[in-house]
Amino acid sequence: MNIRTKVEQLCARMHDEPQFPTQGLTLFVDLERRETRRKYLPRDVLQTFLGGRGANMYLLYNLLQEERDALDPEVPLIFGAGTLTGDMPAATRGNFTSRSPESDAILDTNGGDYFPSFVKRHGYDHIVLYGLAPQWTLLRIAHDEVQFLDATPYVGLDNLEIPGAIERDFDCTERKDMALARITSAGENLALCSGIMGGIKAIWARGGGGAKMGALRLKAIMVHGKPGEAPKVKELKEHNKVIGKKITSTSVIKNALKQVGTPFLYKPSRVLGALGTMNNQKTAWHESLDADNFDPYRPGMDGCYKCPVHCRNLNDMTPEGKGGWGSAALKGLKGNASYDKAQADVEHGKERTYNGIHNDGQFDKYDKGDGPEYVTVGKFGPMIGLKEPEHVLRLNNILNDLGLDSSSTGSAIAWAMELWQRGIIDASHTGGLDLSWGNYETVEKLLFMTAKREGFGDTIADSSRAVERGKYPKEALDYRMAVKGLFQSDPHDARILKAFALGLSVATRGMDHLRNRVTLEINARINDDAAFKTQLYGGAVVPEPNGYGGKEFAVRRCENTFAVGDSVGMCRFNTKLFNSPTTPDCGDFATQVSTATDVTLSADELNEIGRNITGIERLLNFRLGLRAKDDTLPRRWFDEEIEVGPFKGEKVDRKEFEAMKSRFYTVTGLNAEGVPAADWHEQLAHTMTGFAVRVELPKPLPGAPDKDIVIDEPVSNVIALRDALRRRFPEAQEELGDHSWNVAVNGRMVLSGERETALNDGDRVTLVPIIAGG
Repeated sequence: MNIRTKVEQLCARMHDEPQFPTQGLTLFVDLERRETRRKYLPRDVLQTFLGGRGANMYLLYNLLQEERDALDPEVPLIFGAGTLTGDMPAATRGNFTSRSPESDAILDTNGGDYFPSFVKRHGYDHIVLYGLAPQWTLLRIAHDEVQFLDATPYVGLDNLEIPGAIERDFDCTERKDMALARITSAGENLALCSGIMGGIKAIWARGGGGAKMGALRLKAIMVHGKPGEAPKVKELKEHNKVIGKKITSTSVIKNALKQVGTPFLYKPSRVLGALGTMNNQKTAWHESLDADNFDPYRPGMDGCYKCPVHCRNLNDMTPEGKGGWGSAALKGLKGNASYDKAQADVEHGKERTYNGIHNDGQFDKYDKGDGPEYVTVGKFGPMIGLKEPEHVLRLNNILNDLGLDSSSTGSAIAWAMELWQRGIIDASHTGGLDLSWGNYETVEKLLFMTAKREGFGDTIADSSRAVERGKYPKEALDYRMAVKGLFQSDPHDARILKAFALGLSVATRGMDHLRNRVTLEINARINDDAAFKTQLYGGAVVPEPNGYGGKEFAVRRCENTFAVGDSVGMCRFNTKLFNSPTTPDCGDFATQVSTATDVTLSADELNEIGRNITGIERLLNFRLGLRAKDDTLPRRWFDEEIEVGPFKGEKVDRKEFEAMKSRFYTVTGLNAEGVPAADWHEQLAHTMTGFAVRVELPKPLPGAPDKDIVIDEPVSNVIALRDALRRRFPEAQEELGDHSWNVAVNGRMVLSGERETALNDGDRVTLVPIIAGG
């Protein structure tokens, strides 16, 4: 079956008219044939998965051909704006979703700036892209008009150049009457650590979206024209004021995010002794990268579409640049100092000393830009052995231009540096590059080589798949800090915080903290209030951050809340539980979703929808071959203790970890392989595919531990069912091919005519071993 047949089947279940107020179209874009089709998603998709990330998963579930490689143009790339994107304070975001070319799991990456809101205001909730364009293409969307334009003039342009070229050619201005999602040369060259850029810094980073978009030969998606007014804006306005006040009055947002951005997180991680350093061999690093050391180069802040926070710190190291924004903003903030309160009063008083990267008074375009975020500070500071803020700032600006994911790129370089340190690779592998820790010149050069896939940059461009692609020997995997094939997203070493560790292991897109990180585990006031902590997470959680008890409840609640946040379009930093217990939550989202859609949903129902979203993601990952064994952690965290800080000696106990993971499966409703148990799977299937057949097995099988499974792809007869079983459970093919197992459908034994025995939604099938004798 090809993608066009899949699209045809899905469209037959969709609608020609909106199913609720404010619903936007789903735009199907066949890049190869240069054709489009418009449909509306069924109402029950909203009630089961919301929009954005959740509805993207519904679309992917129906369109994915899991036997195809991630970069095959038959595998779609799907964009989805959240249900409330552009209509609620700080709801500026949307998701790109596909099969990841970088990891073993789904690709799902969240980003903001202006593109998601422009898409939504031009009348579209989702854009489904597939097929290999006959030439490099610029997809222009202007309300009802969709054009396939020649992008050849823009090929080779990186992120700082392409917006200006588009503005010149179309007489428009980005962020005013145009928004642009684009790839750079890294995406054109299919670098697996490349993202999709949505602004000077904004990036859909995780999972290799840039390579996926490049594999479709799609250079950019332009939304052209000023966005229209949001429907129902008056009805939403009253509670939007409540939400806006919750956001702007929260201490961490008012005193940290609005002043210095996410780099404020570096100090608490450092003081805790939990900074990923030198590929997580160590967990301590220099105070020189504390947020106030960036103050001399910070001229101000920027933000996403109509967001009240403006958390994006700008940087300017040129002689004309101004700095000092946010100076002393963090002084006295005890929460920012974590376990060493005295640190809150430490100010470094760094002066502006930069005189060009070679200290020769020469400056270029990479001495000014947007950022960095905390992740980039960590990944291009301690993770690779750099300690100067000026080095981090410049590398951040280069990463932004080249469209490289700082998480994966930094981790890939750190992995290579440890392999160099251990003698597993040498100059013969690197083309003479010196990969010693802290070698700034090598790192800068390597970023450009990675984007072009030149020399050793070709190895870095293969990211976590370097062993699989023959670039490193198999022993290198022992030092790869990845889960499900995705490098860790943030620089926080999680051997201390067991809820962090559990979250990273079970996250559906790989080793990524933005799926479920329980950030409040380092908040002593919450840890010491057992009743409040129980209410916060829906179960009793031990107060000790390094304890294992009850952490499954904390991760489960965060996972639900964050999935809902992504699906309505909310920024993670403005969502309850990520940095504060008082920011907007499922109750706030329920109020606005109900107002916007006229579909009444409660906070509890949204919490359940969050669980549904992770459930369909786990079902997708199961189809991609992932099992319970893949919900794990890097070997280092089990075997090596941390050596510094108040939790010196900590590591993750394997037995305690497995018990904690098992409890997480139980509270989530997963079976022992980490996928929704049959009852829940059947409920999801009615929305996902409109088809569910329950199959009772004669015994537990590999991949099917409960003897009761659901086949959710429409199968017409018993023969097709047998094929579907073998395809969904390849590890059990031998048992499923046993000819001594007969089939009973709804209690009636099928002794002949399996091809003529039709199956329908809701049927019950039993596989029955033949009893014979003589």
